[in-house]
Amino acid sequence: MKRFLPFVLLLALALTGCQSTPEAPIVAGKSSDDLLEKAAAETSGALAQRVEAPARYEDAFASTGGELQVTVDAAVTVPDADKVPIVRVTPANITQDQAYALMDTLVQGELYDFDTPETKSEIADKIVEAKRRLAEGPTEDEENTVYLSADDDSGEDVTMTWEEYMQDAIDRLTEQYDAAPETAEKQVTTGELKPDADDERALQAGGENTTKEHGWEALDIEAYEDTQYLSRAWYVRDHENTGVTFTYLPAESFNDFFLFSDIDIASIPDVTVTADEARAMCDSVVKALDIPDMAFYAICKKYGGAQEAPRCCWELQYTRNIGGVPVAYSSIDVGINGMPADTQIFQIPWTNEKLNFYVNDDGIVAMEWESPYELTETVTEDAALLPFSDVMDIFKKMYVVENDGQAKDVTVDRICLSYMRVSERDKNYTGLLVPVWDFYGTELWHPEGGEDYTSFYDPDSSMLTINAVDGTIIDRGLGY
Repeated sequence: MKRFLPFVLLLALALTGCQSTPEAPIVAGKSSDDLLEKAAAETSGALAQRVEAPARYEDAFASTGGELQVTVDAAVTVPDADKVPIVRVTPANITQDQAYALMDTLVQGELYDFDTPETKSEIADKIVEAKRRLAEGPTEDEENTVYLSADDDSGEDVTMTWEEYMQDAIDRLTEQYDAAPETAEKQVTTGELKPDADDERALQAGGENTTKEHGWEALDIEAYEDTQYLSRAWYVRDHENTGVTFTYLPAESFNDFFLFSDIDIASIPDVTVTADEARAMCDSVVKALDIPDMAFYAICKKYGGAQEAPRCCWELQYTRNIGGVPVAYSSIDVGINGMPADTQIFQIPWTNEKLNFYVNDDGIVAMEWESPYELTETVTEDAALLPFSDVMDIFKKMYVVENDGQAKDVTVDRICLSYMRVSERDKNYTGLLVPVWDFYGTELWHPEGGEDYTSFYDPDSSMLTINAVDGTIIDRGLGY
């Protein structure tokens, strides 16, 4: 099965005042029952009145030794809503109607099934191109890349030089050429979900094609019927099949990424499609998908796409919005990290729901929809929330605890109240949409014996996430 892997983004001032460091983090065991009990307290009034948050907050503090300096000069965002229910979610499947909707709204030409066999002529073209590349030699990036042998059965990594890697590719293509048919009738993809040839637990639709009019275009939909496997859909359209199609970055970090390190961003023409036009295109797709409570979240300009010819585009993010309170989009996804064994609650990694579009002057050129949710029940009609002043007290203590010993200047410029999906204790693939406070900003590091540097800029990476109900710290990498 072909895969189109989205690049997931990685993720700053002399101050006054010091904050003593707590002896232990205030993040004890995460119990859904305790959380829901606190959330069930009586509430009244709109969210802004209840949390008593200012429109802007300013403060400054530091670690005991002064290595860590933090300035808070932040806009504070509180949703315009009267209630903030807690909602249980589970993984959802992509339906046949949604698969058809993706075909109808995104695909420009005809796509052909992935499993259509390549002909001798098509493989011969690849052999000629591979031999040309081998004769030219590797680029600097290719020369510095580690290549692993695909045939080693020892269980250990066996490295190859770029020349060995290219010759191995030519040998494989030659074997494919010998077994390939002279002609093969391509099957036009209709969008119908069918059992996957490699994995009968999946239903797959989509295909790819390259035309003079539309360039390279591909759609891959995987609708897993077993919740052990998460559904997803990816769409890509580019001038050619470059392999790296979701590498879009903010201007501030464009040259920090190795693919674009030598490119002058000023040479990339600005996108002429307006933000409103881009949103109208994407809104029509979201409407066709008919996803409950899915709404526009944010739009920003980013740069990237194909390495050879990066372009400026709009990135549009859509998330669930429950009664006016959105789920915060986060570039930090759920995985496994190294919490101490005595505090680790084992969970199978469950990626966050994501629906992103990329729009440039050619229209919608990429879409990624991963891990859709099903909203199964409202657990608490209106959660009781901590006052903003209590949240800030927790932030000032816990940010020092979690960054103790790190020499850096931190500037917090945004503080937002929104939803996050929190996994339920000892349960796989069931979670709660819970209100949280997120803190965003920049970090200027002062490495010992080295030059100061600013962290890779990522506006979607929260520096700290605090549960708005009980004040516990949430690890976005763990999902609780």
